[in-house]
Amino acid sequence: MPWVNMDVEVALGAIDDQELIDELENRGWFVGEEKGWEPNEQLTEDEINYIVATLTYAVPGSYAHGIYEKLRKR
Repeated sequence: MPWVNMDVEVALGAIDDQELIDELENRGWFVGEEKGWEPNEQLTEDEINYIVATLTYAVPGSYAHGIYEKLRKR
């Protein structure tokens, strides 16, 4: 799989906090005040079934297989 490694310098002094927040939110990120906060979103039954179907052939002992086993037993 091809990939590109790129270094970028950004002068953050030129960007105020609200502009940075707006940019991140426009890219689909959540910006909150609490460090480590995660949204409380539950997976739907269809999403769980899709993940289980996708991971059905995961190698036993792998991280993916562990997820498969947890979701399969629900």
